[in-house]
Amino acid sequence: MSWYENAVQKLDFPTIELFIKAGSDGEAIGNCPFSQRLFMILWLKGVIFNVTTVDLKRKPADLKDLAPGTNPPFMTFNGEVRVDVNKIEEFLEEKLNPPRFPKLAPKHPESNTAGIDVFAKFSAYIKNPRKDTNEGKYNQALLCSLLLATVSSLSLS
Repeated sequence: MSWYENAVQKLDFPTIELFIKAGSDGEAIGNCPFSQRLFMILWLKGVIFNVTTVDLKRKPADLKDLAPGTNPPFMTFNGEVRVDVNKIEEFLEEKLNPPRFPKLAPKHPESNTAGIDVFAKFSAYIKNPRKDTNEGKYNQALLCSLLLATVSSLSLS
């Protein structure tokens, strides 16, 4: 029995394996904010978990079978595959709950949705490949998203 299996069994933790995007070297942890977010949630919850970095250029066949058509991040929780990052967060908060594990969910769940929307618009703006033709469209989407997030946060106060 590995140290991981032994620790999980003795501490009565769920068996969790997190599959995240590998860095440019194909092995180190990559720069995917969604992968890093799930890693941080598990770490802050204080559970023991395995991390497998996945080189998207050479994705192993067994991973294609485990989560067909899905790229990291995804995870297994007691053998059950979970692929949607937002649903994984909700699932972890539900399964790894107080008093044994700390609560990490925001007081107002709407704030999380607003943050996700702002991040998506910001990412599109930053990654815009054709600044000359698309800048106005992405600029407007980002500005609208930021204004809505600001208005939402003021109404929650």
